[in-house]
Amino acid sequence: MIKVRPDTEVTPELVTAIVARWRKDDLPRLQKLRKYFRVKNDILSRSVNDDKPNNKLAHGLAKYIAKMATGFFMGEGIRTATEDNEYKEWLDLYLQDGATGDPSFELAKEMAITGEAFEVLYINEASELRSVRFTSEEMIPVYSLSVGEFLAFAVRVYDEEDLITGKKVGYAEVYTKHEIIEYREQNGKYVALENGRRPHFLGDVPVLVYWNNEERTGDFEDVLSLIDAYDKSQSDTLNDFEYFTDAYLVIVGASGGIAGAGNGDFEEEEKAIRTLKRERILYLDEKGQAEWLIKQINDTAVENFKNRIRNDIFFLSQVPALSDESFAGNLSGVALRYKLFGLEQLAAEKEKRFLPAYRKKLRLLTDYINTRYNTNFKASEIGVKFDRNTIDNLLDLANVVALLDGKVSKETLLELLPFVKDSRSEITQLLKEIAEADDIPMADSEAALRMAGVGRDGIN
Repeated sequence: MIKVRPDTEVTPELVTAIVARWRKDDLPRLQKLRKYFRVKNDILSRSVNDDKPNNKLAHGLAKYIAKMATGFFMGEGIRTATEDNEYKEWLDLYLQDGATGDPSFELAKEMAITGEAFEVLYINEASELRSVRFTSEEMIPVYSLSVGEFLAFAVRVYDEEDLITGKKVGYAEVYTKHEIIEYREQNGKYVALENGRRPHFLGDVPVLVYWNNEERTGDFEDVLSLIDAYDKSQSDTLNDFEYFTDAYLVIVGASGGIAGAGNGDFEEEEKAIRTLKRERILYLDEKGQAEWLIKQINDTAVENFKNRIRNDIFFLSQVPALSDESFAGNLSGVALRYKLFGLEQLAAEKEKRFLPAYRKKLRLLTDYINTRYNTNFKASEIGVKFDRNTIDNLLDLANVVALLDGKVSKETLLELLPFVKDSRSEITQLLKEIAEADDIPMADSEAALRMAGVGRDGIN
């Protein structure tokens, strides 16, 4: 983490030093993680002697781990709830209907790849709040040395390329609590642009930093060496099979092979080598004998070794291999939860680190709504819930709901069912259907709730 003293003034010299340190210490790591996610593993750059097979099998294990963890954690999205219906409508408008969009899934995927994700809020020319995502290779967070370690400011680094000449010019944008400052790179140093300061009107640093974990590492970062080992073992196994396929017929007691070419005659030696490579026949001057010369492969040991590496990758990354036979069959809900226990712990840590940045987003969004529309909403009243995208045994859950009926509130029971996203709305709809079936006049859903004894906190 790059840290500065509180109230540090942002200067061109400071920006230059921050970018230089980041490029030296952090950028190579981020680029490597991105490369593995795109299945551009190190095995693809391996070189060997030209006379030997050199298969390069790159496995997308890094992509699998990142996508599985992201899908489980954020596949169902985030739910926000508040007792104020008007406030809820505003939140839904800005979080779901395109004003700021809902980039949560892509942010979670970026977290899984590089350990961090970035979102910037801004107000456009029409005074509308918008948001945009940035990768970890584009944004540098700078924290305060204070006890709270809050975000002091953030630096966005990017290049502008002339499509005709191909010349690139580097730029940097610094997002502080009150303004955005623009810089241009010249001879390895950043220079402030004339009229390069503008306010953002959001009252805080408009950059949201989402951490994947306390260490800010990607989901597959700790198993990169194991992925390399698996790539190499699979590639070498294919190489061995090629060696096996390229068997040589050894005929002992006949001349014309390498042994017969060992008289110093260069042309004879070249002819013997061509015979060995093309015809795969080796002539030796000894007692008459013919046999195939092949490389012996211990299949059992090789497969056990590869399986051990593969199992370690999934075990240490806490992401299950769904192709495993243990997932076959009609498993109970308890059995499924047990097999996904590691993934659940991973998602719980992600949720804990995702929530602070998301609450900052809700706070800035609420401040914007209050300022523009003269409302008085409080972001602290918003409830946030992360739904896991998992496999549920609905029969088991239905039995649990039936057993608990009458012992806990209806809302609590409905919360147990994964397909019910809003328990209170579900109760309202159910009461409407009952009223319609019994021909009971109902003014609205609130009246129906009162008739059935349902308050905002559940069944009374």
